[in-house]
Amino acid sequence: MNNSKRVINFTFMIFMLSANLRLAITGIPPLVSTIQKSLGLSTAQMGVLTTIPLLCFAFLSVVVSKMINRLGTSMTLQIALLLLIISNTLRVYTSWSLFAGTVLVGAAIAMLNVLMPTLIVEWHPEQSAKLNGIYTSSLSLLSAVAGAVAVPIATSIGWRFTIQIFSIPAVLAFVCWLFVGKKPERQVERKVTTGTTEPVKTAHWRKPEIWALAGFMGMQSFIFYTLVAWVPSVLTSHGISASVAGMLFGVFQLAGVPFAYFVPRATETRKGLLMLMTLLFVGYLSGMGILAFGGANIVLQVISCALIGITTSCSFSVSLTMISVISSTPQEAGEIGGLVQSVGYLLASVGPTLFGILEGVLSGWTTTMMVLMVLSVITIAIGFTLIRTVRNRVM
Repeated sequence: MNNSKRVINFTFMIFMLSANLRLAITGIPPLVSTIQKSLGLSTAQMGVLTTIPLLCFAFLSVVVSKMINRLGTSMTLQIALLLLIISNTLRVYTSWSLFAGTVLVGAAIAMLNVLMPTLIVEWHPEQSAKLNGIYTSSLSLLSAVAGAVAVPIATSIGWRFTIQIFSIPAVLAFVCWLFVGKKPERQVERKVTTGTTEPVKTAHWRKPEIWALAGFMGMQSFIFYTLVAWVPSVLTSHGISASVAGMLFGVFQLAGVPFAYFVPRATETRKGLLMLMTLLFVGYLSGMGILAFGGANIVLQVISCALIGITTSCSFSVSLTMISVISSTPQEAGEIGGLVQSVGYLLASVGPTLFGILEGVLSGWTTTMMVLMVLSVITIAIGFTLIRTVRNRVM
């Protein structure tokens, strides 16, 4: 009974932590024009502001794993939440505090990104499929909600207070963590060896499965953030109104939420992974193909946005879940997660700008989207390579 209660508490804790992984970031883009006018910022400066968190994820994720090893998961978690609360609350007053605070917000969320797989492996590895499902689906859901409610709330109470409200989940998560209880004790199996030497561990950067996962994480992140940046523009280029494009963009953000919950269960077997990767291949090509060639047909574009929303959400879920699958210990989960997410978010930070330039060079979104489709094929090819390299970890 006590153990069951702990699992329920920890499950809720995962949900609360997931609420903070994008909230302070996705609430900003809908308020860009308001913030720009209020603080007198240029369009270029606002572009930098939206890129800062991705760069923080890219360059700080590897450092976080070392911080976890030194301070422990609990202390690192509390520091991350406090940093997020303080920096998000104080960054709204001046232009320089907005940029400085966004850097600290990015650092805090980078810490939480690496901590999540580590916490799951450390606390309840036997519940990893369920917990990873809650983690990824909650992240997607709350991210979409933040984007949807930011403007209405800002209209009522102002953009500064709206951004500060996004600190509330971090406060709740910090308080909840104090009541989660002690980590369940586990029996550690000791291997009996006849010799005096221990097997030498291979450095993570030498393992092919790590680089396969880093490549998959990087490519799917690149595609996702490129689509996030440009889907509305692609839709309006077909003659669809901005208001309808906004609703279709909402479909893109929300369609994958329920699917992200079930994806981690498919990673428990080799057959499930192969089937999942095949479906992602179909989803990428059909979704982006309809987006590029579907024109102003609203029904087709609803299908397109649903398909790419489901596919990108599931791809992200696979990436995060595989960190737990290929990690034997919490320490490994932190180290592997740090390396994989650094590569992933570094690529992601390049995507929107690169494809904005490419659209100008290719004189339109149709050809540009075809390039993104080619990259999706490469992504899935890396995914199948990943499955082959981790064949000993799944049945």
